[in-house]
Amino acid sequence: MGLVYIEYISRLPGIDLETFRAQAAQGQEGWDSGYEDELVLSVGRTWRLGPDPGYMTVWHTRAAGLDRIDAWDRIFRSGEADDLEQPFFQVARIDVAGCYDPLLEPIPARNGTYYAEFFAAHDTADTVRSFYESRAKQHPEFTLNLLVQRIGKLAPEPGGLAVWTIPDFAALDSVATELDEVNAPIRLSAAGTYADFGKEIL
Repeated sequence: MGLVYIEYISRLPGIDLETFRAQAAQGQEGWDSGYEDELVLSVGRTWRLGPDPGYMTVWHTRAAGLDRIDAWDRIFRSGEADDLEQPFFQVARIDVAGCYDPLLEPIPARNGTYYAEFFAAHDTADTVRSFYESRAKQHPEFTLNLLVQRIGKLAPEPGGLAVWTIPDFAALDSVATELDEVNAPIRLSAAGTYADFGKEIL
């Protein structure tokens, strides 16, 4: 299923929100249309519910593994992507990034309300996958857009991430406490609500 690369992003101090949204989006949309990496999610924490940093961009490269970083390295060092990257880094900082194995095929999402679960895995990838497949059947009104587990230690703690599209915030009543007493095959470390980049409520 390829490589998932997630950027955890924050706005630079002193940059107004409108400029941040315009220039950061320009870089992300340009990369999505110009390279083989697919933009799965570009989201910002909404209603202040969730951990820092407040923005996530999720990329999926189907036909690659960690060798994709070699290609990115060549692109960035050549200056080929300067017209996309320079406006982005004038307004934003990628605080940390991570390399992940997708446990299910990522489903790109737009114009949604999202619920993210940051978890530590305490069993095999197959068991975690089955656990989430079962949960998805229990919540047919949700879409499980992303289920990933970090490669080695090449991503921040806790290492696992699931992102659901939910119909509305009221739907959180059915899921927000669901993992409170669960310790296997995963243990939930944090959760948050997100909206598409530019539509988040700060």
